[in-house]
Amino acid sequence: MEKQSLSSIRKAITILTLLSNEPFEYTIPTISKYTGINVTTIYRILYQLEEEDMVAMDPETKKYRIGAHAYHIGATYVYGNNYMRNLEELVLEISEIIKESVGITIRDKDKFISVIETEIHQAMKINDVPGRYFYPNKGCYGKCIMAYQKPEYIEHYLNTHTFEKLYPAVMTEKEELFQEYERIRQLGYVESIDEYGIDIIGTGIPLFDTKGDIWGCLAVSFFREDGWEQKLAHIRNVFFSYKRRLESYLP
Repeated sequence: MEKQSLSSIRKAITILTLLSNEPFEYTIPTISKYTGINVTTIYRILYQLEEEDMVAMDPETKKYRIGAHAYHIGATYVYGNNYMRNLEELVLEISEIIKESVGITIRDKDKFISVIETEIHQAMKINDVPGRYFYPNKGCYGKCIMAYQKPEYIEHYLNTHTFEKLYPAVMTEKEELFQEYERIRQLGYVESIDEYGIDIIGTGIPLFDTKGDIWGCLAVSFFREDGWEQKLAHIRNVFFSYKRRLESYLP
């Protein structure tokens, strides 16, 4: 029997609360089963929540999960809990060792969004900010995360998106991106050379959650200088030395 006494806001909160529990994604019939809210009402609420990016639906499984805007609203709490705080502390350690700004980006729906960025005080630096979006055809973050998605997702994404070639090194063709993703998986790391600008170099590594799924990418970018190849190798060694510790904090 539906909980008639609940207001629409209460019902929306009840649905969002369910989606925040394992397995973190549910079909509409399952949501109805666990909340006691009728299917028609759930359709209406989910439609409104999806319009606001509070929830997202997987088109293949028809399951709903928490959306990007819900994450944005909850960011204050996220940054107040131990798991993000511990990650930030490790990223700061890494940043101090390599003397460059370091960050972590994750994927949500079709977006690649920065969640942690350090600030290093130096004359020449490249800094990003949390909340910035990245793209899967250039730079370290987007290419790295996309490389570890399911093949059918990659295929669909590349078939439904076009990319602008702002710099000669930027990849825009489907086949060259497939090859780049394969190269990243084989090497276990990503590089970006002259993709976000001439003489801007970067490297990064994937981070996997407790289920072994791609969670995000730890990466750095800096300006080309003498010995940049050796610097890339050194940074990757530092990243890999922290990889297990970073992943130990992931949900």
